[in-house]
Amino acid sequence: MAAQAQYNAGSIQKDESLTSTIKKERRSLLAFINNRIPALEDAEDILQDVFYELVQSNAVENTASWLYRVARNKITDWYRKMKPVRLDDISVNRQDDDEALLLADILPSMETTADKQLFLKLISQELTEALEELPDNQREVFVLHELEGRSLKEIAEITGTGIKTVISRKRYAVMYLKERLKSLYNELLTY
Repeated sequence: MAAQAQYNAGSIQKDESLTSTIKKERRSLLAFINNRIPALEDAEDILQDVFYELVQSNAVENTASWLYRVARNKITDWYRKMKPVRLDDISVNRQDDDEALLLADILPSMETTADKQLFLKLISQELTEALEELPDNQREVFVLHELEGRSLKEIAEITGTGIKTVISRKRYAVMYLKERLKSLYNELLTY
């Protein structure tokens, strides 16, 4: 009976300690995660995962540093699970309607008809010019990922930058190319 009472007292003390730690660290830990994750919903999910790890763990020394270490690991896992944006997935909206088409829909197949060869040449020239307009670091990431098929992790190692920086550079390159090639897309649809 005394052992049960002692266990209950220890359990209550642990619960109070966890509650206190969560209240104390929640705001700053969420800010830490949200600075590294673009969507607040995802940041809150990661925060919950971190606190779940805390509850599941046994005694943790230096709780604050442990929480931030777990948060960094969860953020890394989150980025690993992210599906990179591929050129084939980009949709373009025509100005006269809201119908979205994938960029792959307007790229001609590799058949050898004269019209298709002309289209391919035109698209290739426009894409080359658009790529040259990108900042060097964005162009490098785009070419390595889209044209050479390198993984984002490989690109991070090649460029000596963090994976988040690589993802950001790729995103800005795709956004620019999408906007830059929109007029070509509209011209090809009216052909």
